Amino acid sequence: MAEESFTDQHIRRGLEAHGVNNQQINMVLAAHARLRAQDENGRTPRMSQDIQSINASLQEVGKNIKAYKESTEAQVGEFSARLGTVEQMVAKIEQEGPRGAGGGFGGPSIGASALERIHDDGGFQAASEQAARGMKVSRFDARVNVDGSIRAALTNTGRGGSGDTAYPTWSERRPDIYGPVIPAPRLLDVLPSRPTSSDKVEFIQLAVTGDAAEQETEGDLKAELDFDGEKLEAEIVTIAGWTAASKQVLADAAGLQAAIDRTIRLKVLSRLENRLINGTGGSGKINGLLNQATTFLPTIGTSAADIIGEGLMRLQNSGYAPNLVVLNPLDFFSDIQIVKNPTTGEYMFGDPASPQGPNLWNTTIVRTPAMPQGQGLVLDTAVTTVLDREQMSIALSNSHADFFIRNLIAILGELRAGLEVLDPGAIYKFELPAPASGP
Repeated sequence: MAEESFTDQHIRRGLEAHGVNNQQINMVLAAHARLRAQDENGRTPRMSQDIQSINASLQEVGKNIKAYKESTEAQVGEFSARLGTVEQMVAKIEQEGPRGAGGGFGGPSIGASALERIHDDGGFQAASEQAARGMKVSRFDARVNVDGSIRAALTNTGRGGSGDTAYPTWSERRPDIYGPVIPAPRLLDVLPSRPTSSDKVEFIQLAVTGDAAEQETEGDLKAELDFDGEKLEAEIVTIAGWTAASKQVLADAAGLQAAIDRTIRLKVLSRLENRLINGTGGSGKINGLLNQATTFLPTIGTSAADIIGEGLMRLQNSGYAPNLVVLNPLDFFSDIQIVKNPTTGEYMFGDPASPQGPNLWNTTIVRTPAMPQGQGLVLDTAVTTVLDREQMSIALSNSHADFFIRNLIAILGELRAGLEVLDPGAIYKFELPAPASGP
């Protein structure tokens, strides 16, 4: 190739700056060279052809510049949309604040975790794309395990903020049922847990009678401690629940996450919490805390607060370290929160504007609807263990019944767990006094 003149180099740099490729630049420079030859040789070149060539090259340059501009504008628009989404998320976090104080609500919800993993499933991806395009969803099945323990499934909730229960708004059909308000389980927040790989867990439940004493004279019999051990088995049970949703929820991440969180996670974990308290034991059933607890009859206290305090002190006198009280929320409200001084009429445990937190006698109170009204528990959690056999898993399918032809999907959540109580003497159950009758 002949050496380019200063003018040619100037033209080349200008065209390259506008994104013109090398082939088109060479066409422009060739046409320019033919025009320059007219001055050097005194001949008249094929002006019309040269002008047409230059015009064609310049038109191509214009098209490239226009395409480059449109592509850049599209990328900027997409970036702005993503930035707007991020700004909304940041504003939501700033408004709601961290949800870790007292409730264990930190980190992603189980619905978000399940959604993140299920997006990698090929069957779900195809179904989601079909739903987003308004097409009939092909048959599919998808299942994921949510990493972490059963307690992690509880404490990582992300529940209660605006947008957490958002559902798609197609006018022809709601993609899911907005379900009732379901209170979050709390007992699992405080009970110790450990994983197990067995379907039944054997353990020794000990009971000790007698006490240590001094040997006053050498040769005297020493005090005898009688350890009575009983081998027991903790049953591992399966707890599951499912709900139906329309195919539109497949194309809406927020709706699918809400369906998993509100309906599946809370229902399944609420049932587990209920069985941890009320389980009757036996084959395939959890032996709950109430069924194994020692009945406590107060001799000092008469009010709810006094009975709870006496129960804690009795456990301490027996050598335990009680650290938990379990009450029904209505009992906590009626027997503690709204108790007033009969003389002044003031609230005893903090007024409604600044109510007392869920604690009494420096001990945490767990309020759960699973506890029957009129009853309560005080316990040392060191003797209890939730047995985590199988973490929460989420499955989606439209193969159930006639769901395929009705454009519905089934969302199933299930887990396997049990309860181990090493010493029932560290758990007291008691009756609360009957509410005072009105005037």
